[in-house]
Amino acid sequence: MEKVDFNEYAKDYKQILDSDLEFFGEESGYFAEYKVKIIKESLTTQPDNILEYGCGIGINLDYLKKYFPNSGLTGCDISEKSIEIASKKKDINFFLITDKSLLNKSEKFDLIFVSCVFHHIEPKLREDSIHKIYKLLKPGGIVYIFEHNPNNPITRKIVRDCIWDKDAILLNIKETVNLLSEAGFQVTEKKYTVFFPSQLKFLRPVEKILAKIPLGGQYYVKGVKN
Repeated sequence: MEKVDFNEYAKDYKQILDSDLEFFGEESGYFAEYKVKIIKESLTTQPDNILEYGCGIGINLDYLKKYFPNSGLTGCDISEKSIEIASKKKDINFFLITDKSLLNKSEKFDLIFVSCVFHHIEPKLREDSIHKIYKLLKPGGIVYIFEHNPNNPITRKIVRDCIWDKDAILLNIKETVNLLSEAGFQVTEKKYTVFFPSQLKFLRPVEKILAKIPLGGQYYVKGVKN
């Protein structure tokens, strides 16, 4: 399977993403804020340093800045052009993911946010990636991994139609839990999210009650570094 080069899509990333999400009735900012609010509500302490691992052009970082105004923010990615665009944001640090840059950031972060990254990583390379994330966290640090739920037919359609998801291999919640556990994380939360499109937004207040039902469009797993 040909690997997607996100440098090709960096310039038009948000426009393409918003177009793909029209099927669900929301634009990309809704999903970005949705995830960050989950993190904010889940935490009991304010993290000093937050990293978004696989930040792309930085859409999620705008909301991390909104909900964590007193935290130091950093974004990293493998796409040079995405980092170039994201770097225009003020008061946020960025770096390109390389073995050297990861080594220099060892045990630097209290919280790492990973949004829809692992389905782009070849299954045989996912263990290495989660170990790299583990090393970036301080002892007691927290990681949140958000992923598409392969059990949801709307999610599968969005992924199937998305031009940069042509290399996507979706992983279910059990696979993500196992990745974290085998890397040494203690898994403390695993929940499904994003149940209702905009046409049914009046039902969204009950989504938290449905969090254990494996039909949400996405899910997240929270892990703590032992």
